[in-house]
Amino acid sequence: MKKNIQIGLGSLFLVLGSIFTACGPDARLDMVGMFAGTSPTIDKRFEQSMEYNKQAGYATIQATTDDYHVYVCTDTHIHKSRTRWEYFIDAYHADLNCPVAVHLGDIIDATTDFEYVEEALAPKAMQANKVDTLMAVCGNHDIYFKQWKNFIKTFKTSSYYFVVNTPSGKKDLFIVYDSADGTVGSKQLQWLQETLEWADKQDFRHIIACTHTHFFKRDGSQGHTSNYTIEETYTLLNLFTQHGVEMLWSGHDHMREITRVKGMISIVVDSMKDEDKEPYYMLVSMGEKIDYEFISVANIH
Repeated sequence: MKKNIQIGLGSLFLVLGSIFTACGPDARLDMVGMFAGTSPTIDKRFEQSMEYNKQAGYATIQATTDDYHVYVCTDTHIHKSRTRWEYFIDAYHADLNCPVAVHLGDIIDATTDFEYVEEALAPKAMQANKVDTLMAVCGNHDIYFKQWKNFIKTFKTSSYYFVVNTPSGKKDLFIVYDSADGTVGSKQLQWLQETLEWADKQDFRHIIACTHTHFFKRDGSQGHTSNYTIEETYTLLNLFTQHGVEMLWSGHDHMREITRVKGMISIVVDSMKDEDKEPYYMLVSMGEKIDYEFISVANIH
């Protein structure tokens, strides 16, 4: 009996250790805030997002050339230290061929950190004399500690799409969906299906899906939000591949992984925390074909 208890305690410490390793050794972390579900459920968040979308509509962004850039980062876990986050903002503002940037979630780290996000975005857009077009995905850290209210205050919605138009009339569709709980929920799944059925009738050059939680579990380092159920994974895979989604961009795992499934490329982008030893963002070139490369920010401190 003692042996079994020792093994059980050892396993518990390993799990807790892996959680803290993934989330970072931060004294501000509150286990109740992380696991007690203090933000609304996925269905409630989806309903709130749809209310905003009905009022504001979906964004259309005009590119200045047919071939343009999209800057993509994830898992910045912003707190008082946000040097790489600010570098990323400066980078996409400085690129005159970049009409839009995407953050794939886990924008913040803990309780009060959305103020640091807002402090960087608007002033840097003014410095660059540009309207900021950062599109945000909701990650699990963005709903811990009752942070959902601050996410929607800053970014308004977590389930939406936007279209990039080019001078020649070509259009690219980007669909953003909320997987912060490790599930999409029944209501959002129906919206994804309806949106893709609508997209089938349009003449989009490319269709890209953006979310936080990756499809395939590499390890248990991200705790209870590691992955969807197997059934949900294959439901989403079938939905995306049947409707011509070319790429799926996600984060969450903090490690790059590129997988090809039925003609779709799934990319898990590296994390970009200030504390990371190998941080990258992804630079995507949108044209007749899609190219991408990973830009190191390891020297940015």
